[in-house]
Amino acid sequence: MNDPFALDLTIRLLMLGLGSAMFAGSFLAFINKNKNDNEFYKSRTIFLGTIGFIITAWTVASLLNN
Repeated sequence: MNDPFALDLTIRLLMLGLGSAMFAGSFLAFINKNKNDNEFYKSRTIFLGTIGFIITAWTVASLLNN
């Protein structure tokens, strides 16, 4: 089936952006936890970073497969 609007690629690139943003944001929050005096939620940060990494890795594998 032809995909004239490249929706498969668009969805994959959006998922790549979402996963990368989740991973990068959680990673930077984990690095800067000592600089801020705010309450830090370590388990939530690690969980969201892990989910972001899984989404990113899955999307990169999906992009390389095609």
